[in-house]
Amino acid sequence: MLTEIQQLFGFQYYCVFDTSRLDEGEPISFLFPSNVPAAVSCKIEERLTNFVAQLSQHLPGTLGPMPWNIIQKQAIGEITAETAEMFRASGITMGISFPALGISSWPRLIGFLGDRACLDIDEIEQLNVLVFHLHVRLGIIDHAKNEERQPLSGLEKQVLFLALDGDGFDVIAEKIGLSSITISYLVSSICSKMEVATFEHAVAVTLRRGLAR
Repeated sequence: MLTEIQQLFGFQYYCVFDTSRLDEGEPISFLFPSNVPAAVSCKIEERLTNFVAQLSQHLPGTLGPMPWNIIQKQAIGEITAETAEMFRASGITMGISFPALGISSWPRLIGFLGDRACLDIDEIEQLNVLVFHLHVRLGIIDHAKNEERQPLSGLEKQVLFLALDGDGFDVIAEKIGLSSITISYLVSSICSKMEVATFEHAVAVTLRRGLAR
């Protein structure tokens, strides 16, 4: 449904953030897969902690759609010129976020980003109705996922931190004393548990958070 909404309204990307995971010891940020480029998603996540703190000051049910554009954010100093240029190079000049405060216990954010004209009032209202139902569905799914979630194993963390040191898979396999096939399996498991599309994204999120070994 996320992809259908993205295409229907002419966006390039969608993302779903579960902000309750920002303070967790595991490098997990995404609630569901996103098609936003990893470098861009990390930049978005860097701002989420302060953003969530602002959201938490609102009463449940008082938050609505939050449209934005790159020019505005750069003008008020929320993002640097370098970050703005990176967004533009990725085909992102505007977007809209829908917090779920009041629908779920934590502010979940569903966002759509792209390079299209600003949304008119009718489009925002249509999106708001669709996303409201999405939040309800995701809340049910998230409850089930949280019951099944497993932290990274010690071996998976070892692979991840060796990758942070710049070691390739062959070197990691030699250091740990495992086959390359086993390393590939561990990498796949890491990506699955962290709910990211690539191992590079897993490393990038871990590096940004500076997690202790």
